[in-house]
Amino acid sequence: MFSAAPTKGLLNAMMSAGCGGAIIPHQGVICLIGEDAAVRDSLAALLQAHGYGVIAEARHDRPSSLPMNGVFCVVLDPHRDGCGEAEVIAETRDAFPDLPMIAISHGLERPLSPAARVESVLDKPLAPERLLDAVRRFRPGHHRVVR
Repeated sequence: MFSAAPTKGLLNAMMSAGCGGAIIPHQGVICLIGEDAAVRDSLAALLQAHGYGVIAEARHDRPSSLPMNGVFCVVLDPHRDGCGEAEVIAETRDAFPDLPMIAISHGLERPLSPAARVESVLDKPLAPERLLDAVRRFRPGHHRVVR
């Protein structure tokens, strides 16, 4: 569903398809990470339908071929075969130390430590409005909330 070829100034000129096929300027760019392609594609479609640009990646440890400037938050589906969610969250935090992170939990096996610095943990099943509310807290130009 989401694909993009790297082009000069892509993020500065990125547009998202809105409802009814209209093209609307994006409200900022979100880095969306998750191994499950169906989940990743549906979350990308939801975010794009609400005016956000999306860089969708399967894994945080496979660097994006797109420039990351302009990204204002990370949305992470931390489910990965062979790893606990807390471990995936910690690794992703290390890869993106300066960006607010929203994690979508399948049921954390243990509480996150304060060092995880995750601004929002949303439990599955996930209501779309909960994700959108969490993302809106970190729009470009708004102050980051750190817990």
